[in-house]
Amino acid sequence: MPISLLFSDRSLLRGNPLDRKLLYQLSIDRSLSYFCADIRKQEKFLSVLSEHSGNKADVEYRQSILRDFLNNTGLHEQISSIFRQFEELKTMHKTSGGDGFRISVNRIASVSSSRNILQTRALSLERTLLLVQRLCELLSNYPLKSSGLRRLYAECRDIYEKPEFKEMLAFCGKYVDFSTHGFLDFKFEMNEEGHIRDYQLIDHDYIHITDPDVKTKGLALFKKTSEKQYPCARLYPGKNDFYTSLTISALSDLSKLFASVSEQIFEKFSPMNSELDFYSVALQYIAAMGEKEIPYCFPKISDDSAVEIRGLYDLYLLMSSENSKTIVPNDLRVPVGTRGILLFGDTGSGKTAFLRAIGCLQLFSQAGLPVPAESVTIPFCSQIAAQFSEGEKEFCAGNDAGRFEQEVRELAFMVDNLREGALVFLNETFQSTAYSEGADGLCSILKYFSDSGIRWILVSNIDALESILKEAALILHTAQGYKIF
Repeated sequence: MPISLLFSDRSLLRGNPLDRKLLYQLSIDRSLSYFCADIRKQEKFLSVLSEHSGNKADVEYRQSILRDFLNNTGLHEQISSIFRQFEELKTMHKTSGGDGFRISVNRIASVSSSRNILQTRALSLERTLLLVQRLCELLSNYPLKSSGLRRLYAECRDIYEKPEFKEMLAFCGKYVDFSTHGFLDFKFEMNEEGHIRDYQLIDHDYIHITDPDVKTKGLALFKKTSEKQYPCARLYPGKNDFYTSLTISALSDLSKLFASVSEQIFEKFSPMNSELDFYSVALQYIAAMGEKEIPYCFPKISDDSAVEIRGLYDLYLLMSSENSKTIVPNDLRVPVGTRGILLFGDTGSGKTAFLRAIGCLQLFSQAGLPVPAESVTIPFCSQIAAQFSEGEKEFCAGNDAGRFEQEVRELAFMVDNLREGALVFLNETFQSTAYSEGADGLCSILKYFSDSGIRWILVSNIDALESILKEAALILHTAQGYKIF
């Protein structure tokens, strides 16, 4: 199974993927552009956020890896450099495989072309093994504390310290500069009728492989086989079609052997390069907060529904502002058992920024990332959804439903698909003056969420909501401009 720096156990069930629109509603994409210019890395970072891990072990797993990178300057860049070279070798390997396929399909095989493929794959495997060695030596120089990086080190060491490792390198080196010189020496095993039953190139341990299961054994194929006395012959492939066919077959089998081992190593480390991109953006994000002199912390995931936040900043305001000192952080305390927060305020008072900050906080926390705050304790949520008013944006081309009808559809989808433990962000939903009577319907939906164990946060200017909710006896507490239900 491939090693992962994002998941503590790939077999565990994860949370439901997010609607990617939520990431844009919370301005996370715009925030990234201020400290990361690499579009590919941005996309990986956003994809991890949208995967929405529902496993607390993954959060702790990523946090510890990120701490290792923070505490060991240069470690991330050195590991990333090695795995970028892995990706280049994978490309080289695929290219040689394509050449082999075309030769097979078009039947234009020659000793020369078979030899070239063999040399390429031998070189690819040799460099791959040397990268494993470099990675093992690199990781051994650092006091790693995270289980993720220690696991990576253990896997590399397991390959590097095998007795066959040096034999494999020598075996590869024999074919990197391989030349037939017009002939090849073979050993033959004959049957009772004097026909060839098996054959080998001399001084090579395992060449002709007919069993598919044997081809997948990889490293085990390099173990020494017992020597047998076979009749020997020097063949000149250019002078005989049978010799040519025999030579091409032998070289092809050897190429497949090199390819099999390379593919097993590539598969083991296949997620590394893109997963390191996630940590690259995370480190740039932390560095950006440091430049702005903003405190950050790794959130504590609570086992109940209590929320305790001190000094939380809105990420987008923080990154887009030239003077972070002008941004006022927020505190929030939500008692156990609370299902909803209704936030009122004048236009321009920062309601949406507060909602956005809480949304980013939840996403980053469940992705194992630090957040711009002094301290945070929050619960896990099984799903995250949002409905942001389209009042300040143009509708997409072809959307003629109207604002109210569109919001009704989105809320209906939430009602049908969200389950207990979900968290919903609502920004000025049913705010249209043409549909002020929507307050009654909105309160019914909020009550349904609360009764279903779905937590929610609503930013609104509909004054009627407060009186309706009071009549429904949902108001539990009021403090500092927001009402908690």
